[in-house]
Amino acid sequence: MSPGASLTEEEKKWQQHFDRKLEELEGNRTYTTAFLDPRQLELAEAALRKRNNLSYTAYGGYPEAERNVIHVFPAQHRGDLPPVTAVLVEWTGDRESLGHRDLLGAVLALGLRRDQVGDIVIPEEGRATVMVLQAKADFVCSSLNEVGRVPVNCSIVDPDHLALTRGNGKEIKGTVASLRVDSLLSLGFGLSRSKVVRLIKGGLVVINWRPVTSPSLQVEEGDQISLRGRGRILIDEVEGETRKGRIRLKLKKYS
Repeated sequence: MSPGASLTEEEKKWQQHFDRKLEELEGNRTYTTAFLDPRQLELAEAALRKRNNLSYTAYGGYPEAERNVIHVFPAQHRGDLPPVTAVLVEWTGDRESLGHRDLLGAVLALGLRRDQVGDIVIPEEGRATVMVLQAKADFVCSSLNEVGRVPVNCSIVDPDHLALTRGNGKEIKGTVASLRVDSLLSLGFGLSRSKVVRLIKGGLVVINWRPVTSPSLQVEEGDQISLRGRGRILIDEVEGETRKGRIRLKLKKYS
């Protein structure tokens, strides 16, 4: 989706804030954002491309990070990576399984804002990596003792020392009558169309990191659809039509 597409009021407000921060940069001053979601990153990079006097680095802890921090600096200077580090959270393997929502809830319950926390990656049962701003790492590490009712141990690690990936996702194949967002969500999450419509109208669905409220909105191959609290699906491939005229496609689901 193009940065120049119609902005929501929230996006306009954020972009105005970011533009003000750029206007304030003079001489050797630098500016570092909090964690940006992919849409904010897209808007920030579009704004920075218009300013030849500034350069920037973006970093979320690992190459595939969804949430990133931007560090802005004078174009003639060498830029450092933004101050992002990792908190490794470990728990006993025979304990109940912990998910992304459990970990995010526990970290935010410590008093952090959402934009002070980056990606949460769970590479295997019993351990997770939480990306945070370096200024908050010691606090998170010393304060996070439980996730739900599960005791955890935390340590600060250099993200470069971790082999992190978001994985390939769970592949889902099926057919839909059309590429409406409600049809795709129904297939991807195994929900009834009526429930999906309620979730969309309730503001719980985001396409390519932009909120939508219309169940009939058409999507395309390569689009990502997020359903708050349940994960996201990628429209990996539209494979053509069946004999009955239904659309055959392949999705990837990420929890």
